[in-house]
Amino acid sequence: MGDGIMFGVLTIIFFFVKKKMSLVFAISGVLTLLITHFFKKIIFKGIPRPARCFGADELHLVEGVKMAFWNSFPSGHTTTAFAIFTILCLYFSKCKSQYLWVSLAVIAGLSRVYLSQHFLMDIFVGSFIGIIIGFLSMGLFSHIKQRVH
Repeated sequence: MGDGIMFGVLTIIFFFVKKKMSLVFAISGVLTLLITHFFKKIIFKGIPRPARCFGADELHLVEGVKMAFWNSFPSGHTTTAFAIFTILCLYFSKCKSQYLWVSLAVIAGLSRVYLSQHFLMDIFVGSFIGIIIGFLSMGLFSHIKQRVH
């Protein structure tokens, strides 16, 4: 749910459902990619992940999960999940599905800690960044929509 590929999938799906929302997901995907990489690779480059801090032998490991050791902060998967689910909450604002979107975003973030890939602070900040990106993407869309009309 927190993989960047989800932006592509939702962009394609909404292209056939509501083209304007397709643009929102595309913008959000690009913003998420740029902002996350800026933080992870430039500002906070080299921040160790749990496996590097504690050693893989000391952590709960899930078979088949490749352990990463560096560039922990912030969690990109969590940023992605919260950006996507913020947009979905705003789009379906009059629907009870918002509880589902929020729950899925929280689960995506917590799964990163469960998989020993991130610390809680990584997912907390990632969720905050994702929410901001979601609001910015929807806000930019509504600003573009107003200028066109």
